Amino acid sequence: MIVAIDIGGTYIKIGLVNEGVIVDNISVKAHSEIEFNKTIVAIEKTIDQLLKINSVPKNMVQGIGIGFPGLVDSIEMKVLSTNQKYDDAIHFDFIKWGKETYDAPLFLENDARIALLGEWQFGAGRGIDNIVMLTFGTGIGSATLLDGKLLKGKHYQAGNLGGHFTINLNGYKCTCGNLGCVEAEASTWKLADLLRSDPRYTNSLIKGNQLDFKSLFKFASEGGELSKVVRDHCLEVWSAGVINQIHAYDPELIILGGGIMKSAEIIVPFIQEKVKDHAWTPWGEVKIIESKIPNESALLGAYYLVLNK
Repeated sequence: MIVAIDIGGTYIKIGLVNEGVIVDNISVKAHSEIEFNKTIVAIEKTIDQLLKINSVPKNMVQGIGIGFPGLVDSIEMKVLSTNQKYDDAIHFDFIKWGKETYDAPLFLENDARIALLGEWQFGAGRGIDNIVMLTFGTGIGSATLLDGKLLKGKHYQAGNLGGHFTINLNGYKCTCGNLGCVEAEASTWKLADLLRSDPRYTNSLIKGNQLDFKSLFKFASEGGELSKVVRDHCLEVWSAGVINQIHAYDPELIILGGGIMKSAEIIVPFIQEKVKDHAWTPWGEVKIIESKIPNESALLGAYYLVLNK
């Protein structure tokens, strides 16, 4: 039995995985602004709950795999850098926690890389060894697989910063410090500013619904002028970001995941057409698809990480 953990900015998903099957899982609300020591206590309680519910003794836990939303040293199992989420996790000893709490080896990796591993082995990327995955959510994450190996780089950030490629030299300042990032121009945390900065914005725009991309796409489809303008802006930004990934890493396939992909029926064809028109790929066309197992990819990726470590 493997314990798989996907630490997100909004929710933390924890599961038990055995022989490539998620036996059970629980999602808990994340509080990325509080001390990480408190977060790990909540994670531990949830693991213990899962073990009890499924009658699994602690000594059956063979390993723990964790995806973390930041730059990760996957050799020393340390968080190297964060971006306004669980900022004190850089001081946390993950290996010690896994040993003392469950007497099990622990393996840590960036969350986008974990999701890519899951899609590669169990989902949309099966049989393909050159893949870029982009996750569109609160922010925008990315991971790259080249010739069947995760791209990491000397400082563990290679392939991970797709959300921070510049697509607008005179653009908004990002939380990372850069200007005009894909994430700063079109992500959930920026959406409110994109709408409110337009003189056509009124407080009644979303009529009591959440200010999120699901609402934006809904009102755009109903003819909302401002919603359509902002939606189209975001589609163009995401397309430019995808084309940058293609030019940087030469993938065969790009997988799009994350909460924003609830509108995949609009997003995927739009980006595919932009790639067809603007990406320099003389060998052929990079296929753009949505995640096949969006609710399972991170947990199965964490499981695969543990097995192969």
